[in-house]
This record gives sequence, C-alpha cells and structure tokens, in this order.
Amino acid sequence: MGSQKAVKQLTFGVAYNHMFKLLDTWGEIADDILYKSKFFSSEYFSNISQQYTTERRLTNPKTGNQLIVTANNLVYTHVIEKNYQQENKEFKQRVVDYIVPEILCRYGLIIRRLGMVFVSELDTESMKKFAFLYFQDSVKGITDFRFSRKEATPRGLLFAEEQDFINKIFSFGSIGENMQGVSYDFQLHFNPIRQDVRNIVSSFMAMAELGFSEDVLSQLRGEK
Repeated sequence: MGSQKAVKQLTFGVAYNHMFKLLDTWGEIADDILYKSKFFSSEYFSNISQQYTTERRLTNPKTGNQLIVTANNLVYTHVIEKNYQQENKEFKQRVVDYIVPEILCRYGLIIRRLGMVFVSELDTESMKKFAFLYFQDSVKGITDFRFSRKEATPRGLLFAEEQDFINKIFSFGSIGENMQGVSYDFQLHFNPIRQDVRNIVSSFMAMAELGFSEDVLSQLRGEK
C-alpha cells in the first residue's frame, strides 16, 4: 500500500515567536479568509470558533479541514477527499500564495520552524512491513510506536543556514479514529530564526514531499 492514494491528510504547521497581538486581529484574519480570499471560502471552512481562549479556529466538521491559530503556532490541515494529486497541488498553493504572505509576513511573525505532516493509511500487511523496517525481528507485538531522526540540511540547499536542521518524526499505529497507518512529520528548524519565508516555503514543501516518498512510500514498496 505504498502509494499516494493511501495519503488521507496533509498538514502545514508553523512555530513562531509569541505574538499575542495576532489573536486580537483574528476577526480581520477570519473575514479575509472566508469572504475575500480566492483560496478559501465559507464553504471550505464552514465554522468559526466562538469561544475565544488561547486559540482561534476555522473548521469544517464534514470534511475535517481546519485552520488553528495560537499566539505561537499556526496549523492548517486538509483532509483528502478524492484526488490526492489535485488536492495536494491546491493545498500547496494555499500555503504559498496565501498563508505565508497574508498571515505570516503580513503580521510580522518571527519563524522558528516549518513543518509538513503526511498521514497515510496502511493495511495490516503494510503495518507489519513498516514495523520490520525499524525494529528487530525478535521484537514482537508492536502496534504503536513513535521516533524521530535529526538530520543536517542537505548541502547546496540555497535557503539553508549552517545551523538549520531537519527533524523527521514517525508516528506509527493508531493515527485517527478507526484508522491505522503512519504519520510522517517533516520539520525544518531555523537557526537563526527567520522573519520572511516567502522564498523558502515552496522548496521546503518539495523537500518534505520527497522525504515522505523516500522514507515511507518507497520503503513500503521495497525500493530502498
């Protein structure tokens, strides 16, 4: 089951320095997303959070799509409905052409980390195969596990600073209601931190997608 058809959910996340003022402008942000932006609509996000605590939300209970904003994190999730290729393309366009310039840059957020999460559903045989890749055969009965791998940014990556690093987090087992599979979280940590990531985000998302393909899909197909 090592194919893109098994991908059920895409998430783009950003960690930034605390910006409490961002929550005060939530009404302006939500209005722009729901009624002015060509990338979203009041159908895409049908609900807006009414209880203002430490986070603000736009959600769609039917599709599972959501945007969560806090004083130090932004998380945008799209649940695949039919066509991974087309929906992934639209997902990346929303991030690159709207979320980054119109939220991150417009409000002057200082970026500490970018992340992309791919959630892929696996059948029982694929689950066993994936577990075997990372654990000795003598270890039996593993149904859920989580581990991470820290790596240097690839040489020649134009946007990378010397101290930037990549962290890959694998979560395996129960990954949602009535679903088993793998969650692959590809993170790029900035050192020093960045204020403008407009010239970075497209390359980062391409790098994350390549990592998912090599670390998860290719492994399941037995190509590596």
